[in-house]
Amino acid sequence: MKNNMRNGIWKRAFLFGVVCVLAFVVMGCSGKGAWAVLDSETAEAIDADFRGKVRKLEDGELFVAACKVEIQEDGSISSSSPSSKAKLKDSDLIPVIYTEDTKFYVRDVPDDGGEGQDREGSFSDLELHMIVDMKGEFGNDGFHPSEIRMLKF
Repeated sequence: MKNNMRNGIWKRAFLFGVVCVLAFVVMGCSGKGAWAVLDSETAEAIDADFRGKVRKLEDGELFVAACKVEIQEDGSISSSSPSSKAKLKDSDLIPVIYTEDTKFYVRDVPDDGGEGQDREGSFSDLELHMIVDMKGEFGNDGFHPSEIRMLKF
């Protein structure tokens, strides 16, 4: 009887391990497992859940490359993105699925790096290689923003 219990426990543990490995493989192969909003401290610092660089604009569709955002030891914010000249595959881009309820803003950032003022904007204000800060969340099909703030330097 003890032998049967050990076999049952071993089989369950083995099956659980196989399921975990398969889950990691599926997440890794889809590419979408890497989509994530910013951590809460960084999101609060830039007043956005996600920062991207506009890489594709066509027929009312918006696709961005993810930007890496970090808070430095001195409290300043560092942001980096793929070079505008870098060729990215469509599968590397994140679709931004906006609706008629999505608010668009334009922020003109002064040369001295100070805070800019937001003004109301629209999809037509978007430009290739522009940095956008967005509030919202990820779904299976991309980022769903409630607000898109375009940074103009």
